[in-house]
Amino acid sequence: MYNCFTQANCSFTQNDKKDKKSNFDAILEKKWIEAQKNKIFRYILNIKESKILKGKYHFLIQLNIDRGYKRRSPEDIISMKQPFNNKQFNFTKIKSEEQIMNLGSIDKDDIIAINVSPIEYCHSLLLPQRNKQLPQVITKYSLFKAIELFSLSSSLYLRVAFNSLCAYASVNHLHWHLYYLKWRMLLEYIDLKEYIGPVQILEKYPAKAFCVKYSNVQNIDDFVNWAFLIINYLQNAQIAHNVYITRAKLNCTEEYKDLRIYIWSRKSSEGTKNINAFNPAACELFGHLLLKSEETYKNISEEYVINILQNITEETFYSVFSEIKNLIKCQIK
Repeated sequence: MYNCFTQANCSFTQNDKKDKKSNFDAILEKKWIEAQKNKIFRYILNIKESKILKGKYHFLIQLNIDRGYKRRSPEDIISMKQPFNNKQFNFTKIKSEEQIMNLGSIDKDDIIAINVSPIEYCHSLLLPQRNKQLPQVITKYSLFKAIELFSLSSSLYLRVAFNSLCAYASVNHLHWHLYYLKWRMLLEYIDLKEYIGPVQILEKYPAKAFCVKYSNVQNIDDFVNWAFLIINYLQNAQIAHNVYITRAKLNCTEEYKDLRIYIWSRKSSEGTKNINAFNPAACELFGHLLLKSEETYKNISEEYVINILQNITEETFYSVFSEIKNLIKCQIK
């Protein structure tokens, strides 16, 4: 069953600390819970334990053993330019029961479907232009649709993420992840360093990144265009990357009046993903670490996480630092 939404007014402000539900949030939650009751998922979401790691960065660690053992086997990803393969699993093959919402497209081509192997509450997939069978490469249109979700939702806790090919994407068919993470996270308010134009950098953090804030542009088209400029550079240069979009505080106030798009360039990871290993993708770079092993959960330290995040991002970040700066400079002129 689908529920249709027209394009929303892009208002991202949340003026208090209370989590509210829009019509979008209520329907998404209702349909997601119904799918769970109807046993559409591979497993019932069961986060056995959660904790904030002691230390400077307040990493959130969650133990989700089922995701390691019961999820669908990931696709063998060997290249950033890997074409869509209709013979492989893709999102045109999902059951109708998994499809829970239509985002206003007449042909039902922009949909939200449940993620049958959830990592968090209401974990779903945004599938933009699904029937075009596009590979896992961000289009400007898909980025717009990802940001549009925040104008449909009134929840403080909505998160949207993207993993490129060779950055732990499991399916080579264009999709974004969305879920509700009801924890306050450091990257909602951490200070950013000036870079050039409306783009800033996440520097005082183990996983250095480029960041575009909505408050720096105040225009949905500019917001999309500046973020896509960086993303498209990474795609054309065949540099693996992860993207995470979150509500954020504005000027250290208690009000969530901003959106941030974080963009990480990172070392490539090729081949079939080991689903039982610690695979740092967009969520982990953001500070939300998903673990499938009780032993790892028990023994993990902030130092361990810092070393991993630095190892996969730092060298690549500095390798593109000047090129992206020059690219932005040309656009400003």
